[in-house]
Amino acid sequence: MFLKDITNKPVFANGCLQGVCRGVGISLKTYAVKYLLCASTPTQSATDFAVGVSAIESVQNEIRLSRLRVVYPKSCAKIFIGAPVYSFEGGYLGKVADLQIRDFVATSLVTDQGERFSVASLYACSDAVILKKEQPYPLGQRIPAPMLSLVECKKEAVVTKPVLRAAIRQKALINLTLSLPPFNAEL
Repeated sequence: MFLKDITNKPVFANGCLQGVCRGVGISLKTYAVKYLLCASTPTQSATDFAVGVSAIESVQNEIRLSRLRVVYPKSCAKIFIGAPVYSFEGGYLGKVADLQIRDFVATSLVTDQGERFSVASLYACSDAVILKKEQPYPLGQRIPAPMLSLVECKKEAVVTKPVLRAAIRQKALINLTLSLPPFNAEL
């Protein structure tokens, strides 16, 4: 699914039109889509309310909710089609054209310039999207839970240089690397 697939669709709850979806709120830790950001009327561009994605019953020509429980979106990045995208240094990279979503987890951001960025590169999002500086692969990625026991640095939750050195000492570097995206191998 893509953000374009749900943007500007009417939102229904209990058979009544409640508003129009304008964007999504995602967690910057897990990249899970947590909220639908909605406007009360189709002509309104600003959002009035948010609903949790757990309330979504179906997404077809409209978005059907099992219940309407308005929530306050907290600790989330707000993504809207047309929001400007900037690099960490301040360079303009285009506008948000789409956001790829798999099983309600955001995977990549697409600009109108045709560039695709991993959601792991999101630094801040609200009225504009700011991307992090690119780090050398795989520094900064979360270590999958099954690999934590193989790596000596158990207090670390992300890949750092000491974690890579420990993996080399334990002859587990290849297993660690293959367990990280984009490989995601379960060893």
